Amino acid sequence: MDEANRARVHGVPGERARAAGVMRAVGPLLAALFACGLFTGAVLPRIGLGAAGAGFLVAAGVLVWAVRDGLRGIDAFFKGARGEERVAALLAVLPSGYHVFHDVACCGGAGGIDHVVAGPTGLFVIETKCWSGTVTFDKGALLVNGARPSRPPLTQARASACALSRFLADRVGESPSCLPVVCFASDTFQPGKMSFEGAVICNAAVLPGLIAAHEGHLSPDEIERIVKVMEQKDL
Repeated sequence: MDEANRARVHGVPGERARAAGVMRAVGPLLAALFACGLFTGAVLPRIGLGAAGAGFLVAAGVLVWAVRDGLRGIDAFFKGARGEERVAALLAVLPSGYHVFHDVACCGGAGGIDHVVAGPTGLFVIETKCWSGTVTFDKGALLVNGARPSRPPLTQARASACALSRFLADRVGESPSCLPVVCFASDTFQPGKMSFEGAVICNAAVLPGLIAAHEGHLSPDEIERIVKVMEQKDL
């Protein structure tokens, strides 16, 4: 499919995740470096180890921990960014008439939205996860290797969909129906695809087909109004 017949793409996937990973690593690292410098200045004029020397050893240990923890944090966030890039590549092959927005900052306390799709079959908010373990669904909750995650992705997706609907309603004069989607870039969701209480959970491989086959509807005028608002980038 040539570019003219593909969805129009807005934004770059994964930018927010990478920035968050770097910030998480830099904060503790700078604090540990400052503490090491402070204690080094106190130790150097002294011959004995003393309290300042002990403090230096503690600060050095914190520095080692900060480096290791920071590297793990960067890896986790960058893994998430790579997952968003994979989903973005799949969404890019949607046909002309669809608009795909990446890394959307959203009002209402919902945080950032990984992807928003507006097209003839409806409006979609997509929360992307790149979990390595086996993902299952039990008693209304998503589990990874049998355990509940600290941040339930269904809650995230629904909060983002509500925030986006409110934002658009304030600016286009109506509240378009917005489908929350939790998408697993790693394709580790065992059922592959399912619906639950107005939301959809799926693997990335089936996401484009799911969007194209959805029974929602947006007219060209509605899509144009939504896109104009989204392009203002003041969510």
